Amino acid sequence: MKRNENQSQNLPVRIQAVMAMMLILFVHKLVREIPGSLNMESAIGGIVTITMAVLLAISIMLLFFRNRWGLILGLIPAIWAMLQWILVHVIQGHPDQNGIWWYPIFPIVQGVLIIYFSILAWRDEENFIK
Repeated sequence: MKRNENQSQNLPVRIQAVMAMMLILFVHKLVREIPGSLNMESAIGGIVTITMAVLLAISIMLLFFRNRWGLILGLIPAIWAMLQWILVHVIQGHPDQNGIWWYPIFPIVQGVLIIYFSILAWRDEENFIK
């Protein structure tokens, strides 16, 4: 009964791990990707990047209250982070802002870790409110 009164207390480690990775990707989008996407020729890059950042923020809030939809919504920006470099650097041919060729490794790893921890957290059904 006490668990229902204070749902946000004592979050399991697997949910904390997902939230931490989402927070890292969220800050990365705020600091690095949103300013870079706003400097590109088309406005669609800024809109998509801001939308992914908002989805991450909503996902973190939902997970804080132990709602499974946080995992589902968090997968969208994670998958986008893994595929974004192909669209931006390979297909559109934009060089990296700082000229660092290995930069896309970081968002790819963040996306993989969010997906991995989301799968682990999803399997723990008792950690979520039905």
